[in-house]
Amino acid sequence: MKRLSCDLLVVGGGVAGVCAAIAASRSGVRTTLVERRAFLGGTGYVGMFHYLCGLYLNGETIPVKPLNSGLTQEIVGLLRNKTPEKSVQKIGQVYVLPYNTNDLQDVFKDLLDAEHGITVLLNTAATAIKAENGNIRNVSLEDPGGTLTITATMVIDCTGNGDVAAMAGAPFELSPVDERQLAGFSIQVCGLVHDDGLLSIKVPYWCAQAVERGILLPAMKFTTFSYGSSPGEGLIKMSLDGEDTPDRDERARKYAHDLLVFLGQFVPAFTHARIAGTSHNVLDREGRRITGDYILTEEDILTARKFPDAIVKNAWPIELWDRSKGTTYTYVQRGDYYEIPFGCITVKGISNLLTAGRCISVSPAALGSTRVMGTCMALGEQAGLAAALYIEDGEYPAPDKRISWNE
Repeated sequence: MKRLSCDLLVVGGGVAGVCAAIAASRSGVRTTLVERRAFLGGTGYVGMFHYLCGLYLNGETIPVKPLNSGLTQEIVGLLRNKTPEKSVQKIGQVYVLPYNTNDLQDVFKDLLDAEHGITVLLNTAATAIKAENGNIRNVSLEDPGGTLTITATMVIDCTGNGDVAAMAGAPFELSPVDERQLAGFSIQVCGLVHDDGLLSIKVPYWCAQAVERGILLPAMKFTTFSYGSSPGEGLIKMSLDGEDTPDRDERARKYAHDLLVFLGQFVPAFTHARIAGTSHNVLDREGRRITGDYILTEEDILTARKFPDAIVKNAWPIELWDRSKGTTYTYVQRGDYYEIPFGCITVKGISNLLTAGRCISVSPAALGSTRVMGTCMALGEQAGLAAALYIEDGEYPAPDKRISWNE
């Protein structure tokens, strides 16, 4: 069995994991970044999203800079350099940044290539954890060549579902399947014709009609449509239940085909439309929430609470994809933001493990705000900085001392 060692092991190569690895490496930490897929970017790439959410304060004027500085601001700048024509947009009551998924991958690759202290292992998954006396001793990894064991001073779980923390025996909360938010599956369509500009209204209407007729699954009545960047293109976000079964990705592709056939019969714009691409897999909006030293609540968000050990700022609303109501938004007061404290990324009972991204310590409602990509980038960076301090000093900073660069 092959054995490796490093200062910091980051498991999960989505936006949180990439930012955690870069922040730690820039602090002089030998870092290994592990991703189970063949590519980096996580849902920011596989989800075929058009917008980065959770970056900006919501006010009357278009924001110039993200709420969180540091790596988040750097990545935003690099993305905007790739496509100067894409500027901050207001959608409803929030501001978002349009981006191209390939640009996000290119930016991450360039940033990682510039860090000689990072080793990236793709097609590699964590399969087992050895923990003793409140510390992770080593992590077993599986790659195409077999099994390897890696020993690290610190570990950051950026898997989204808290897989590493759960294997290490950390406490967590997980809502029952029938109470979890709806999952999503994106369908990129092309060949739209005779479009009257009302497809964002017509697609949900006809999806609801198909559900009533028993043609589509009940959750699909909450499917949405948005226009693409080129004429004749669009993105359908299909809603599905959160049940994790071995064949759900295959079934989602079948539902996507059935949906397009149905729309082609009743919506003229879809008469000659075809599927140009889909998400790589069904994307969960909810999973394990690892218990930290503090659990962020809905009240914390809606009262714009500030914390002495705050590490990340966020103004994204509580966005819930409810099984009975569809999508609901509850907003932070305009012009204000709440803070996420350091205690939300620690892990109860395990001193050398942090979390970043979707699986941090929050309530089910609070997750609807903290899980967006812009916030996960900032959480990843702060976890990387905290890990670097722990590796250097053997402990985390005092509770009243900020780790953040976000002054």
